[in-house]
Order: sequence, then C-alpha cells, then structure tokens
Amino acid sequence: MTIIAHSHRHDHDHDHDCGAAPRSDLASLRRVWGIAGPLRGKVARGIVFRFLQSMALGLSFGVVVWVVAGLADGRPMTAGWAWQATGLMAVSLLGQLLFAYLSTCEVWIASYELAGQLRLSMLDHLRRLPMGFHLARHKGDTVTVLTTDMQMVEVFFADALPRIAQALGLPLVVFLVLLLRDWVVALATASSVAAAVPVFLWSSRRLSLLGIRRQDAQAEAGGRMIEFVQGIAVIRAFNRIASGQESFRAALEDLRDISVRMVVTLIVPVVAIAVIVMLGAPLTIWVAGQRHFAGELPVGTLITTLVLLFSMYAPLLALIGVMESTRIADASLTRMDRIMSAQPLPVLAAPHAPFGFAVRFDRVGFGYAPGKPVLRDVSFTVPERSMTAIVGPSGSGKSTILNLLPRFWDVAGGAITIGGTDLRKMSEERLNALITVVFQDVTLFAGTIFDNIAFGRPGADLAAVEAAARAAQAHDFIQALPDGYATRVGEGGATLSGGERQRVSIARAILKDAPIVLLDEATAAIDPTNERAIQAALARLVADKTLIVVAHKLSTIRAADQILVLDRGAIVERGRHDSLLEAGGLYAQLWSHRTRAAGWRIAREDSVGETA
Repeated sequence: MTIIAHSHRHDHDHDHDCGAAPRSDLASLRRVWGIAGPLRGKVARGIVFRFLQSMALGLSFGVVVWVVAGLADGRPMTAGWAWQATGLMAVSLLGQLLFAYLSTCEVWIASYELAGQLRLSMLDHLRRLPMGFHLARHKGDTVTVLTTDMQMVEVFFADALPRIAQALGLPLVVFLVLLLRDWVVALATASSVAAAVPVFLWSSRRLSLLGIRRQDAQAEAGGRMIEFVQGIAVIRAFNRIASGQESFRAALEDLRDISVRMVVTLIVPVVAIAVIVMLGAPLTIWVAGQRHFAGELPVGTLITTLVLLFSMYAPLLALIGVMESTRIADASLTRMDRIMSAQPLPVLAAPHAPFGFAVRFDRVGFGYAPGKPVLRDVSFTVPERSMTAIVGPSGSGKSTILNLLPRFWDVAGGAITIGGTDLRKMSEERLNALITVVFQDVTLFAGTIFDNIAFGRPGADLAAVEAAARAAQAHDFIQALPDGYATRVGEGGATLSGGERQRVSIARAILKDAPIVLLDEATAAIDPTNERAIQAALARLVADKTLIVVAHKLSTIRAADQILVLDRGAIVERGRHDSLLEAGGLYAQLWSHRTRAAGWRIAREDSVGETA
C-alpha cells in the first residue's frame, strides 16, 4: 500500500505546501483513487452499486413520466397498464434497496480496510524513519495524521465518493429519457450544467490550499491540547493554567478562522453554481414551450420535460456539498505525504551478519543540523564483554554516541561497526536483536506489568517474566501490588514510582538478553534506597555483556575497563580511572567537582554561621 506523494519535501512546517499548485476536484479524485491499491475493485463495485441505486430511482421517475405522458396523449388507463406500472415501481423500489445494501457493504468494508492498511503502512514507515524526523515534528501533528486525517480519507471513501456516483446516476437517466423524447430540449437542460462546470472547477482550485491550511491548523490545535493535558501537573504547580489555556485557545481560534474562511470562500461559488444550474429550468421551459407552440413537441413530451426537469438538477446541486469533503480528503493526503515521502534509513537488499559483539567507532562525525557538528572524528573500540564509560560536560555528545549505535540516526562521516560489520549493512531486525538500551527516562506502555516486561521477548511465559523481575529486584514490589503481575501500570507507568518504573524497564532488558547493553545512567535521579536495588539489577543485566554507559555519577564507573572523556564532540582523554586522575586533565576536574559537590548541604540563612 502506497500513498502517491506530490512532494518529496518533508519539512514539518506546513507553510511549505502553501506554494504548491492547487488541484482540481478531478485531480483530487484521481489522487484519492490512487491510494486504494488492491481495494479498488471493492470500491469500484460499491460505486457502481450506488450508481445503479440512483438509476433504479430514475426508473420510478420514468414510470411516472410514461403514465402521465400516455394519459396526456389520450391513452386510456387499463388494468394491464396499471399492473405494468405498479410492477415497474416495485422493481424500482427493490432495486434501490438491493443496490443501496450492496453498495454500503462494499464501500464501508473497503473504507475500513483501507484506513487500517494505511495506518499500518504509516506506522511501519514511521518506525523506519530517523529520530531526527520525529523530533522535528510536533507529536500532535503525527497523532492528527494517524487519527483525524485518516478518518477524513475513510469517510470520503465510505460516503463522499458513493454520493458522487449517486448524484450522477439519476440526472443521467433523466437526460437519456429527454434525449429520446426530444434532443433539442435535452440539450437545453444540459446547457446550464455545462456552463456551471468551469465555475465549479475554478472554485475547487481556490479551496485546495485552504483545505491544507485547515488540516494543519487542526493538527496544531490537537498538539496544543496534548501538550496541555500532558503538562497539567507542571502548569498547575507553577500556577500557569491561564497561559496554558491561552496557547490552546489561540490554536483553536486559528482553526476557527481558517474554517470560517473556507465557508466564506465556499458561499460565493456555491450560490453562483446553484444559480447557473437552476437557470436551466426557465431556459428549458421556454425552449420546450416554443417547440410545442410550433407543433414540434407533443403535449406528452412537454409534460415529461416539466416533470423530470428538477429531478435532473437537484442531485447535481448536491454535488456541491461533496466539494468540501473532496478538498479535506485531498488536504489530508497531502499531510500524509509529508510523512510517507520522508526517506527512511537505507538498508541493503542483502544484509550482512556481524562476527562477534565488539563495537568500533571509526572517525565518526555527526550533527543534528547541517553545519552544526555534535561529534567530530570520534574513534574508539569497545572489546567484547568489556565496559566502556563515557563522561564529559553537558552537551559534549555523550548521549549522541548512544543514539547512533542503535541507528536512531546515521553517521554523517566515518563508520560504526559491530563484530566488524557496518551498522548500515545489517538488517534492522538483526541490529535490534543485538542491542538493549536502558535510558534514564523510562517508557512504559499502558497495560499490565507482565505486558511491559514481556515486551523484551515476545511470547515469554510467566516463569521467564518472573525470573527477569527477580533479577531486576522488582519481584517483591510487584507481588505486593493488588493484582501482582496483572496490575495495570496506567499510561506511561503513572501508577508506579520512578524507581519501580526503572526496575520494570531493567527487567524488560534482562528478558531480552541482548549481547550489547547501552546504559544512560539509570540511577542519576533515583533515591538512595532505589539506587541500591537498581545497581544490583544492573549488575545482573550487564554480566558478560558488551557494555557502554554514559555516566552522570562518576562514582559508578570507577571499575570501567576504559573511560572516554568527551568535550565539544571530540575525545580528549581515554584510560582507566586512576591514570586519568593522575593525568590532571578534564576527567580530574570533573572528579574534583563531583567530590566537592558530594559535601554540599542546603542550609537556612540564619544557620549559615553555625555550619561555616
């Protein structure tokens, strides 16, 4: 399943689409049709059935015209004729019911399947995109694409597209009937429709960019709402409820303004189209009357024209209501394209396997933005089953090294290898199986504790999960919970303390049992009681593993096989703890600062003299 991208740019700023060429409704319909893929057959059948439903309705109009015209021409009503007319009306009714049912089944099922496939396709694509893409976007924007925008496309397939077919079916039947009765009158009825088409196309192009802006504004409002709800504790703590609401209110006002502009923009062309189309009624009546007075149009055909005239125009006017749905669906596809046109990290068709688990950075350079390097010519080797610690001032590039190894980003220069194989030559599955990452900021998913630990090894049974929890020093507190391992942790693990969440995440990592462990110091913000339990859990996690740890507490890395000291993206020192202290460089300074900070105490102003 693919989305047809109109642009290969993926800047998160929605203004980049404002200069795009507006599309007509026909171009938008082709674009929407292009994403149906293997479901096109089902969608097409649903559209045909809806068209046949409209034609079945046209049959009932035809029966009425047949009877009225016959009576006007002096044909006597007979029982046989009455039964024929009744039978045809019954066929018309049954046809409408049958084709409406078949159309609904085909189109609705197809729209739900299509939306599901699109969401899965987009989630898979999001998974393969570099982290930089996600960090550059507001999380509410991506959520809106997966929810609101996807729903707009789903509704278009389920409702708007069939309505287009339905609106065309009856007018076509009416036009054919009139064409058979008198081609001059038929052309008169169609002339106003032909005159309204250019206005329709012009107005739909004007709405194209407004549709994109409206969906972007809706995404911004959604993002502000998510931000407000997620940050409600901080907002309340700092008494910023008013300012938090103001940001959300401003986004809603932007959405309101663009929605009002869209409606205002619609009013003039809608009225113009309706007037042009309905002018066909007096024109047709005048033409039919002139031909009748000239003796060229029988009274039966005149009555037929008057009866059918408005049944031809009313469904066509209903198409105007579909115009906005088409624009919004097209705008939603444009927003999806921003994601689907983003380039994922490249993977070779024939991936290579590593030989061992030693890690090597070879002259690695990297920057999150062009011209702003974060790492410069970084080279080091982590032997298999050894511990390497990375220290340095804030912003020196420590966490960036951890982010590059699981290939959250690709290096800008140099190479990173595992077992002698470049990361870029490995399959995503193999690389993920080799590495376990334990971050300081723990992510737990809504569900049970069992689910969150078993996330490390899909299909793990309770015994394996419990063994991992014991190793992570988590079993006792889990058993003390009301439902044990079946306890639901809430969104983000909200029902657990910070130390408990950290131990659950370590249990998850232990269960995965990957040969390489990346540790972003997990005890930096943990109280002493939890720290001892977590340190014991980490000792079990890293046993016989290739370990790289970013150290915030220097006391935790004294036993490292090697310590790398980073400063401004470059390695300025390397060695073991004692030798680095003797060298008197940056590491010795950091250690000295840490030693002095360990003795700091917070004292009241009136007791300073006593503690001095």
